[in-house]
Amino acid sequence: MLKFYDTAVTFSEFPDEIAICANITNCPCNCDNCSEPWLKDDIGEVLDEEAIQKLLNEHKDCSVFGIMGGDSDQGDIIRIADYIHSHSNLKVGFYSGRDYINIQLVPHLDYYKIGRWITPVGEVDKWPLTTCGPLQFPFTNQIYFQCIGDKLINCSHLFRKNPIHDLQRYVIAQ
Repeated sequence: MLKFYDTAVTFSEFPDEIAICANITNCPCNCDNCSEPWLKDDIGEVLDEEAIQKLLNEHKDCSVFGIMGGDSDQGDIIRIADYIHSHSNLKVGFYSGRDYINIQLVPHLDYYKIGRWITPVGEVDKWPLTTCGPLQFPFTNQIYFQCIGDKLINCSHLFRKNPIHDLQRYVIAQ
């Protein structure tokens, strides 16, 4: 069963949403220069129905329940998402540190973020830059999807202040 270390209400993890995000521990991804290395440890409170319900009761103004991590037990992600959907009006988002999608999760989620953490090198708004950094970076390896049934829509552009301008900076005029 998944455990969580802490929670935070955020406006930035899921665009146009207010999210209560639970940081899941026992992360198996081992990203270089991990921004939250303590989440690798098997620590925290079990994210069972009682803990979920308590968080739902405390955060009625939120629109999304964010599961930040959980790659160690993706079957438990389904259990948590289904519980939240059946006991609240909240959407469910999942951030995976993996670079691939588990298609079995998609029908249970409203949002799905993938991509391991890669520390940015060089100037973040200059080409060439390796694919890295958070979703706000134009050349990130991370991808943000909206899930509709078993379909995925890439909505990564929602993290960028001016996605058209960001792309125009990298077009070479001939």
